[in-house]
Amino acid sequence: MLYVDKHRPRSLEALHHHHSEVVTAKTPIPPPDYESLIQQIADELLADHTPQRILAVRAKFYDLLTHCIPATVILKQLTFRLIAKIDDALKTEVIKWSAFYEHRIHLGSKVIFHLEAFVAKFLRILESYLMGMEF
Repeated sequence: MLYVDKHRPRSLEALHHHHSEVVTAKTPIPPPDYESLIQQIADELLADHTPQRILAVRAKFYDLLTHCIPATVILKQLTFRLIAKIDDALKTEVIKWSAFYEHRIHLGSKVIFHLEAFVAKFLRILESYLMGMEF
């Protein structure tokens, strides 16, 4: 029987595409495309802290949203990816602002603004920390 974690659903079609032969319980299940894109966004944010990066990330957010990935899933996955790679001193602040913007997503109608605002806030927190300033 194939084990699929119900909290992190995987595409069986992608599994079949990568392994056209027999699928067993030990066959690795590839992550969905949207998780790879969110990981790429996180890596880019940590590598480049410029306003141009926010614009590039916005285009990727639009791509995710047009493929029916909920904004809350995008925000949660991005937060998990970011906090895994930042200093412990920043983690609580990033999680606090992630929760703040998730609440705003539920209240508002234009989710792209709230996703972009979270990215801008994250970059501000990161830059303040790197410069030794109070965030």
